[in-house]
Amino acid sequence: MNKLYSLGFLLNRASFSLAKALNSEFKRHNIDLPHSQFIVLRCLYYKDALSQHDLATLLCKDAAAIKRTIDNLETKGLVTRKQVSQRQNSVLITEKGKLLIPYAIEHGESIIKKVLGPATNMETEALYKLLDKIYNNAEKI
Repeated sequence: MNKLYSLGFLLNRASFSLAKALNSEFKRHNIDLPHSQFIVLRCLYYKDALSQHDLATLLCKDAAAIKRTIDNLETKGLVTRKQVSQRQNSVLITEKGKLLIPYAIEHGESIIKKVLGPATNMETEALYKLLDKIYNNAEKI
């Protein structure tokens, strides 16, 4: 394999292409939710009332990017902030967000099926486990 194609390069390239495909799929179905907003809203759908810091940590994004994303989601009426303490807010998904996200997830899953192509369930599960292992090992360094 070409030395240009390091593991980091391949992971980054795959991640970028997946986000691009998801954005195109959402656009085709009139879902006004770019990938950066989708991943935040999806997290809140499954694990509501997270702080901006928790979201940034969970998604491995910088706090400023998460703040901008939450601002955009709030403008769309998909999330709201609730003050927990003087220094911390919780971000909650709204009813509008709860109605939108299953539709968006359905289209996101269709993209995953397309990009995984003929991979077997066993191969797909192995991929998920390997990516999780890479992440956990890298976090320990």
